[in-house]
Amino acid sequence: MNIQLEDGNPIGGGNLISAIYRTDLVPVPVTLELVVKADDRLHELLLVDKTLATPKGVSLTIVKSQVINEQSIKAGKRIAALHVIAVLSGCEPLLGVTKKAVSLTNTSFNEVYRALGAKVRIKRDIKLASFVCLKGQMPTVAIAKALQKESAVICHSEQGLSVIRLNELMNGEATLFDKSAVQWIDHPNAIRHGNINYLSIDDNGSDILGTARAERSIEYYPRADNRELQNLRRILITKATITRQLDDRLDAGKLVAVDDKTLVILTGAHRFESGALGGPAVMATKAWLAQVEDRA
Repeated sequence: MNIQLEDGNPIGGGNLISAIYRTDLVPVPVTLELVVKADDRLHELLLVDKTLATPKGVSLTIVKSQVINEQSIKAGKRIAALHVIAVLSGCEPLLGVTKKAVSLTNTSFNEVYRALGAKVRIKRDIKLASFVCLKGQMPTVAIAKALQKESAVICHSEQGLSVIRLNELMNGEATLFDKSAVQWIDHPNAIRHGNINYLSIDDNGSDILGTARAERSIEYYPRADNRELQNLRRILITKATITRQLDDRLDAGKLVAVDDKTLVILTGAHRFESGALGGPAVMATKAWLAQVEDRA
């Protein structure tokens, strides 16, 4: 895996121990986790707030850099390593609690991200009636709730960030895979636990909005109208996983066709193990595949 440092040089193959590049349909959609052999050059270039770049030109900013002592010994010395976590550049402010309350009306996700301190631009955006994130709350949690109310996800692609509604997520060309490459998941209890009745109170303060269906838990969602309550019932359910040799087509948001079923990649993780500390070298991709379901 070719990861470029801030000085323009790659992390050498002799230094890179392991790497996991992950894409998700979440408020911070790209992360990178590295373990590298430590030397003076890498100690300086892998500090917090330094940047990294992937071969596709994705810029990531380091948010954690920790020295760890490996169990392996070379030339009579224990090998020191750096454990590094980086996220999509501009999203770092979303990882800590807010220092001030953010309350917006008639807004958009672009404006929400900027108000929360993120320095990213969403090229494909949607409108929001309102957004609230109180002081001391996690911005990612507030954004995730706003996305759920709009039945949408954040997706990163070569064109940048987009907000895509779930009913549009399944549109597009799918990559065909043989069913022998897919491991199907049958977990009805997990689906039942996530199958929630959302209720709210109308503006008159007395009428209840939403429907309480049998054998489901109930949650109250404040200041939600019927459209938003309908959106809350539409969710992504993980149906299968697929593990292959390194395959950069399997990023979050891409479509996969298996027989007559089309699924969307909820999470794609590309893993590299150099074998520098012993053991075999590994270059593999694992993707979690989901379908859109309406909990009607």
